[in-house]
Amino acid sequence: MKKIFPLFAIASALLFTSCGSDDPQPANPLSGTMSADIDGSSWTASLAVQAVKAGGTLQVSGSDNGAKQLNVTIMNYTGSGTYTLGGPATSGNGSNGRWTAGLNSNQTYSSMVGQGEGTCTVTESGGNVEGTFQFTAKNTDGVQVNVTNGKFKSKI
Repeated sequence: MKKIFPLFAIASALLFTSCGSDDPQPANPLSGTMSADIDGSSWTASLAVQAVKAGGTLQVSGSDNGAKQLNVTIMNYTGSGTYTLGGPATSGNGSNGRWTAGLNSNQTYSSMVGQGEGTCTVTESGGNVEGTFQFTAKNTDGVQVNVTNGKFKSKI
């Protein structure tokens, strides 16, 4: 018993001291900004903004606490430049903009090919990405929204 107690004390000390604060902290989801006018009404991401670049795709998303979300996805992303979002059904362009106004399926509007179109101009520098965008998008009922004066800024 006398030998077990010191081993227990050493194991406990190692356990409690190994949980230091030098672990990497997650990025602050509010470190970026995103805003746009949706059919003329101003909207700003107040909950989170995130940009992810992987596998030739750049995706920038912003959300608020009312279940609203704005998303721009650029396929075949190669860096700073202007990209087309959506377009004619025959274009085969996978880049798109999406506005989600609520939790119902008909509250999601997409500019995927044949549903809308627009542009996104991106500047990438030093692990940050910022840009401007505008697009038209439709929901499953064919109702269209106009997203204008869009802008974002975020770490990648």
